[in-house]
Amino acid sequence: MTIFRLLIASLTALSLLACSDGSNPSAAIAEIVAPEPEEARPALEIELSESPIELMGIAANFAADLRYGEAERNLLDIYLPDCNAPTPLIIFIHGGGFTSGDKRNAHNRQGDNIRESLQNCVAYATISYTLLSIPPADADLADEPDQGGVLTSLQDTARALQFMRYHYDSLNLDMENVASYGLSAGAGASLWLGTHDDMADPENEDPVLRESTRIKAVGALATQSTYDIIDWGPILLPITEPFIGVLGGTDVPTLAAAVGAENYLLTFLGATSIDQLDSQEQLDYRANIDMLELMDSGDAPIYTENFEVSFDNLLNVFLHHALHAIAIKDRADEVGLESVAYSSAPSFPLEDPSGETLMSFLLRHIL
Repeated sequence: MTIFRLLIASLTALSLLACSDGSNPSAAIAEIVAPEPEEARPALEIELSESPIELMGIAANFAADLRYGEAERNLLDIYLPDCNAPTPLIIFIHGGGFTSGDKRNAHNRQGDNIRESLQNCVAYATISYTLLSIPPADADLADEPDQGGVLTSLQDTARALQFMRYHYDSLNLDMENVASYGLSAGAGASLWLGTHDDMADPENEDPVLRESTRIKAVGALATQSTYDIIDWGPILLPITEPFIGVLGGTDVPTLAAAVGAENYLLTFLGATSIDQLDSQEQLDYRANIDMLELMDSGDAPIYTENFEVSFDNLLNVFLHHALHAIAIKDRADEVGLESVAYSSAPSFPLEDPSGETLMSFLLRHIL
């Protein structure tokens, strides 16, 4: 018990004694219950290695391939700044449509952001997560193994966060101040973490899963607005309606069929047929990954930026159009959540008056 807790316990005992009639002081003292000590956390074995990026003289350590779960791709890399006080944390989640990419994307493309984090005494982690395997268009999904849909990938990102929270002491982390950002799938995963209610399970036998999944800020680049993909129909209507004769309709199942992505849609949602999409089980699943509906004023502030996309690839248009960023901004304004949003699409411009950049936004909320 700490000195502070001993002092509080002593003062409480004196107060109880003073309020009693003096006939049975031991009964008053018996009412004092010392708080249970926190369960000891095992030290995390960390093997440091050479940084994969040039740190430009910044004092920091690097550890690769820390295993945060049992799945094959449950691995993370982390840069740890050489700072005395516990450090805030930025988590990078890679893109790739939940079918490709890995944690190395950060080392290859996020060097400036990594260095800026470390210069501000902020740790920087990059994670891999379970990917979906999309069966060919002529495959019968009923004969394919159940992959659990995109929720499997998303739950991996939550576990990675919980793992680092659990081992905060070994990693010298200030786990009250965590931000997450990414591109495309990583952007959507960060948005899901930032809008979802806390997924901590206090009674779980796995102590990692007892940790909070709440974060302080989200960065979403080239993002999707929600992973209830069925709701993309109304969101994308301004660009699909003019081509309804070519596409065959503006509802998502029809759009998916038009671009040869029906099996992607179904595998993503953990379904095996279009008929299942309106079942109660599917409605519950979709609600659990609907970032727009999950969003409320108590969630992590959001930075989003979508760019102009070429109509040469319709699936890419549907995945990354500026209309997703606009939908996020509109929803954030509706619920009263702080957001900074940009779109460079000429027909759908969006410019935040602050001019704030991604890193300044994230750092402002965790430092």
